[in-house]
Amino acid sequence: MPKSTNRADIVLDLFEQYYHRVYCFCRRSLGPDVAEDIAQDVFTRLLHLDRLVEMTISVSYLIKIADNLIKRRYNRMQRFQRFLEANDGRDHTSRSVEPSHQIGPLDLSDDLVQRLGTLSPSERDAVELVVCHGLSYQEAARCMGVPVSTVNNWKYRGLKKLQDNEASTNEAPRSIAG
Repeated sequence: MPKSTNRADIVLDLFEQYYHRVYCFCRRSLGPDVAEDIAQDVFTRLLHLDRLVEMTISVSYLIKIADNLIKRRYNRMQRFQRFLEANDGRDHTSRSVEPSHQIGPLDLSDDLVQRLGTLSPSERDAVELVVCHGLSYQEAARCMGVPVSTVNNWKYRGLKKLQDNEASTNEAPRSIAG
């Protein structure tokens, strides 16, 4: 690998050399879309390494990052599944096990499900747990394994994005018609 001092150039070189191998590793346990997201996230995380310029990055290091991201995703899905199982006594609607789909006691429109899909996974989980499911911040924090303040921040950001998306969607037809 050529020694560059520009972080972006270093990450680009690593991406060009190892993306396919990292993607193939992810693909062994995930679907193509999620595997691609994780593989790209590996390289995005490299940009945040403080000593990137001083480090020699190998493909095994990148695969270990991908492995950690996959494990984190699996653990998040397990926490969400435990939350769903714990709520079966309160709510008698049938639910899917996959947290990537809209799950909950409320009948949400396809439009709202699509809009929730535009949020980051953390923001979407916080909005679903607190707003859609009516959990307290403490309950949501326990389910997600994070502090209450983090749940509050994710929920706020998620609702703000939904509000901004709604405003921009409603403005577009007016400007075309007007």
